[in-house]
Order: sequence, then structure tokens, then C-alpha cells
Amino acid sequence: MQKRSQRSLPKNKNKEEFLATNQITVLEHPTYSPDLAPRDFFRFPKIKEILKGRHFDEIDDIRSNTTAAVKAIPQNEFQNCFEGWTRRWHRCIASQGEYFEGDHGGIQQ
Repeated sequence: MQKRSQRSLPKNKNKEEFLATNQITVLEHPTYSPDLAPRDFFRFPKIKEILKGRHFDEIDDIRSNTTAAVKAIPQNEFQNCFEGWTRRWHRCIASQGEYFEGDHGGIQQ
């Protein structure tokens, strides 16, 4: 069994107190907005593809192979992902939070 991280949330503290105590910055955002959600999840199918069919006996093997898989993703893919994310921020601001679809819609950036 794995030990709990020292930074994990103790049962006797609320979330805000934990975040403040650990000097963790909280960014304000809508409760649910898929357009503004971090887009780093694009890497999971890539990691899955690289590790597909392999079996690991040790946690350290999983960790090292997953780290190698992440490092195998070209840096420009991460850059493209986050550039798209910032475009969506601008579109959301320009639409004043109203619903929009696709990468068009006549919104100037």
C-alpha cells in the first residue's frame, strides 16, 4: 500500500485552509467549462499508445516508462495544445461567457 503524500488533504482541514497553508494559488474559472479546461489531457492517448500491451511488475517500472512516454511527445505538441487553450480563453472572454461552437464564429481575438 502506498503512503499518503504529506501534501494530501488532512481530514480535519477544509480545502481553502489547506490551499492557503500550502500557498497554492487557486485560479478562478467557471464551474464547468470544457473550453477552458486544461488541454494537457491530449497526452493520455499518446501515453496509452506507447505503453499498450506492456505489463509492469513494479511501480517504479510504471513510473519510469510513463515518464519516458511523456518525454517522447514532441515539445511542439505541448506548445500547440496550450496555444489552442489560450485562443479558447480569448473566445470565451469575447463572447462574454456565452456558448459558442467550433474555432470560428466571427469572434475577433
